[in-house]
Parts: sequence; structure tokens; C-alpha cells
Amino acid sequence: MATSSDQRRQAAAGLDQLASLVRAQSWRKDLPPTQAAVLRVLESVSAGQRARQLAERLGISAASLSDSLKALEAKGWIERLPDPADGRAAIIRLSAQGKALAQELLGGEGGMAALLKRLGAEDLGALLRITQLLVFEAQQQGLASGPRTCLGCRFFQPHASGDRDKPHFCGFIRKPFGDPELRVDCAEQEAGTRQQLAANARRFRQAMPA
Repeated sequence: MATSSDQRRQAAAGLDQLASLVRAQSWRKDLPPTQAAVLRVLESVSAGQRARQLAERLGISAASLSDSLKALEAKGWIERLPDPADGRAAIIRLSAQGKALAQELLGGEGGMAALLKRLGAEDLGALLRITQLLVFEAQQQGLASGPRTCLGCRFFQPHASGDRDKPHFCGFIRKPFGDPELRVDCAEQEAGTRQQLAANARRFRQAMPA
């Protein structure tokens, strides 16, 4: 069925409203959205990251990140350590207090996670599928570079298993999986070539073969 411009406007308005709700909730906790995003990313990389890597993951400028890092450091939520690979650089990682806060943010009590509690596996799978496509479009348009999604990974093989319940295949773990198991931030993700990603996106958009 063909989509209309009104459908796209309604979908965009819905996403904007949800994003505004989450930003407002974050500010009520005296935690600006960018600072919350930094904490969530650092929670997923226990060894820490350089500021440049963080900026790339978050898709923000180095100047904007610098302000957020200064604020987080002043609150005692992050710490800077010398980079053993480069004495001129620093590794940023969570302090014990920052780790506890990041785990609270990821624990499903607030933000987007609080809105997903009543969704079943099928609805979550549909949402994860759409998220994959939205992140892919953002990357294609140069709006994002950091998210480590299945659709952006060289190991991902959409609709390749022949199993209707678990139609996709991951070449890293060598197992089939379904939409509810799609990852938006996978530590093992390795970016594929531009041609591979474009082919995967075309196949992923199609209905699963019979």
C-alpha cells in the first residue's frame, strides 16, 4: 500500500512528541538529554572512550560534548584517566556514582523505557524493526554515525534463515533470530561496506519470503 504525505507528517509529529516528552522528563531530573546520553553510552563501554569517539557515537559536535563532559565531571559522575595508548589523550569513563545513575537510566524506570513496559514481544519487534530503518536513514543522510545497529553490521543477513519465527541470521554468533531480538547498540557490531548495507536495507524492507 502506498504511503501518503499526510501519513508521513503524522508519523513525524508522533516521533517529535515522544522525543519532547523524554527531553522534558530528563530536564525535570536536572539531567540534560545530552548528559544522559553520555552516561548511557559510557555504561556500554566499561573501558571508557575518548571524547572524539563519544562525539561520533552521539552524533554531536566536539564543542557540545565538551560542555556536557565538564558538567558531568563537576557532578562527580565521570572521570578522566590518561590514555595508555597516547599520553596526550584521556579516556573518559563512569565513576561509581555515574555508573549507578547510568544503570538507573537504563533500568526502565524513566525515559522511553517507561513507555514500553506494556508492549508485547510482537509490538517491540515491530518498533525495533522501524528503529533499524530510521537509524539507517539518519546515517545515509549524514545525521548520525555512531549507532551500532544490526542493519548497519556486516554480520547481519536479513531474511536469510528460512525460519518464519527467526528470519534473520547473525554471522557473528552464527544463529538465526527474529525482529524482537534486533539490536540497536551491539558491542560486536562491525560496519559493512556501503554496497553491503544498501543491499541489506533493500532486503530488510521487503516482506519476509514465503
